[in-house]
Amino acid sequence: MRHFGFSSIAAALVLAGCAKETTAPVQPASVTLRATITPDNRCTVETLGQTYTSIGQVRGVVLPAFSGNLENDGYHAVGCWVAAPDGTDGDLVVLFAGNSFQKQFETGTFQPRFEPPFGATDKIVSVSFRAAVLTNQRLATVDQSTGSVVVDSDAKGNRTVRVDVTAVKYDL
Repeated sequence: MRHFGFSSIAAALVLAGCAKETTAPVQPASVTLRATITPDNRCTVETLGQTYTSIGQVRGVVLPAFSGNLENDGYHAVGCWVAAPDGTDGDLVVLFAGNSFQKQFETGTFQPRFEPPFGATDKIVSVSFRAAVLTNQRLATVDQSTGSVVVDSDAKGNRTVRVDVTAVKYDL
């Protein structure tokens, strides 16, 4: 019986060493990213305890109507450079599925994802923000991000883009 006892203990130890790891992978911490891009060429970004602003730095669209000026049938984007009061800066990019070349951005609510499918007609958007305080990193939406991007219109048809999403830090 003694031999059987050692064999059982040895087998149990071997099997224990081969046990499958059952802990879930660590999810990167998410942060809130809010931004507003207005038809009068203003941009505000709030994240990481800072507020970044700019006037005259919106790109990718013809203002005030938010007509796309980049010829691309798969995506359309709007971006802006912004600065914080402490002198740090950042760059916001909002990438929408579809094509807005020489057309106004579609109004409505867009769902955040890591990347919209090329040429899709669904209301899908990705948001990224590169800030000087994030050395070799950027904030970006992922497929599990919550929140939304809303494009609304005033009575004259001028668009405003409002971002309120969760994002994670990515290495560049």
